[in-house]
Amino acid sequence: MNYSELISKEQYGQIKIYLKVDIDYEDDLIKEMLDAVALELVDAIDTSKTPADFMEEPRYHLAVKKQAKEEYEHRGLSADTMRYSLANGVENIIHQLRVKGVTTDDNP
Repeated sequence: MNYSELISKEQYGQIKIYLKVDIDYEDDLIKEMLDAVALELVDAIDTSKTPADFMEEPRYHLAVKKQAKEEYEHRGLSADTMRYSLANGVENIIHQLRVKGVTTDDNP
């Protein structure tokens, strides 16, 4: 299941506020970015996990928001523009979640 399908309408609204977006016609684009970013972060943390495994982890949601904002604000920039691969703080969250791991029913 995609990240955008796992979050509530309220959470999605909060993400749009974080992105400083008050229009609806880009919702599909935003959801696509959220889904891609969520998968990118999960794969950086643990390739055996899915976004659903991190739904109770606030740091994961913050990392998704930060990286989605980076992708949204810098879409369409050319190759001659310097851009970090991860938004500020996202790499730290990835490392924290790697070390901590995620507790699931099959991984106590």
